Amino acid sequence: MAERCDIAIIGSGPGGYVAAIRAAQLGFKTVCIEKNSTFGGTCLNVGCIPSKTLLQGTEMLYHLQHQGKEFGLAFSDLKVDFTQLMSKKKQVVKTLVDGVAGLLKKNKVDVIEGLAEFVSPNTVKVTGKDKKTVEVEASYFIIATGSEPISLKDIPIDERQVVTSTGILSLPKVPSTLVVVGAGVIGVELASVYNRLGSKVMILEMLDHICPALDADLSRQLQKELQKQGIEFHLSSQAITAVVQPEEVILMANLGGVLKNISTNVLLVAVGRRPFTSGLQLEKAGVEKNKKGYITVDGNLRTTQPHIFAIGDVIDGVMLAHRASAEGVAVVEYLKGNRPEVDYLAIPNVIYTYPEVAVVGLSEQEAKEAGIDVMVGKSYFRGNARARCTGETEGFVKVVGDRKSGKLVGAHILGPHASELIAEAMLALQKKAKVEDLADAPQAHPTFSEAIKEAALDALGRPLHQ
Repeated sequence: MAERCDIAIIGSGPGGYVAAIRAAQLGFKTVCIEKNSTFGGTCLNVGCIPSKTLLQGTEMLYHLQHQGKEFGLAFSDLKVDFTQLMSKKKQVVKTLVDGVAGLLKKNKVDVIEGLAEFVSPNTVKVTGKDKKTVEVEASYFIIATGSEPISLKDIPIDERQVVTSTGILSLPKVPSTLVVVGAGVIGVELASVYNRLGSKVMILEMLDHICPALDADLSRQLQKELQKQGIEFHLSSQAITAVVQPEEVILMANLGGVLKNISTNVLLVAVGRRPFTSGLQLEKAGVEKNKKGYITVDGNLRTTQPHIFAIGDVIDGVMLAHRASAEGVAVVEYLKGNRPEVDYLAIPNVIYTYPEVAVVGLSEQEAKEAGIDVMVGKSYFRGNARARCTGETEGFVKVVGDRKSGKLVGAHILGPHASELIAEAMLALQKKAKVEDLADAPQAHPTFSEAIKEAALDALGRPLHQ
């Protein structure tokens, strides 16, 4: 006999578990189906959380090595206990994963562990690790199965020497050399981790610039900062084949038109991610995908079956955990009869390198392409009092406004604590605030956030500190 519920959610990542909790809070009988033994999806288990833990630990190391003497912090032998660092990562992951389990239980969400597949538009079959099956019938389904790393045809992954973003987070030791294929967010973040730990790091990128989604000014400056830290870049370059040998991977690559064999201990393939829909049997539910493999949805996140919704990485758009969460809440609010809206323009994106990068809204180029008469303002952290106090003077804030309406249309930050600073610009963008509102807002002194005010003042032609 099938289990019956109002809403069945497939996947317990940031989109799925948040949707499940909100659905239960709104009075829906809710089932959350998860194929793994832990909750939280890629983000909590092998993505955002473990990588940011490693980034935090290694950034502390970087600051001590490069700024310690300036602040009178003397030490004779600073060592890295890599085993302890990995243990800290596991502890953080377990705490948050257990927290999600507790939240699902607290909100009375029924959880079923196993691999889900549609057998009809209104029923999924869930197969557990013990091969036992249970059927779930629901009035509504939310597909939140996330994404998986993209592999390259002639570079086989073994997650030991040739790794994805999953394997690189669980290496047994720090490799002497690391080659990263792909200079996107994942590539530059993980390259930063191992560069700080002492690996000689090289990044290969097919395009002629890194992190292609960034405003051009930020992309160029970020590359300069990472090069100063010792990371080697080869742009307009391509990985071709790889041969795995004991303790060594031989990568054949086209480096700007020159074929070369590169020896490395570990090869990280970070060329992007693709929607994970394998095994769902979407065709049996009448759910269609587009040519790129993403599930097709309308403005309310409904698939080609009106009672089946899809959110997060399985639909087209920037792959971000907080985007998936917002979409999950929006779906269940819609099913409750509310009229929620996900403001995609106000969803920030962050790169947790050092310095950090955070952006929200339109870039200068995108605004111009949209026909906006832009006004642009910049403020450099080298002129910010707090940055001088902390020794973090690299980077800048850039705001983009619509000259006609005066409204803010985008903000771009490369510098200290950018991931936190972007929240002010995000809220301003979401509330349709004007650049003048940012310029007139009093900021505590000394704070990094004063750089946002100064950039807004610069856009208006009345800077005070530059």
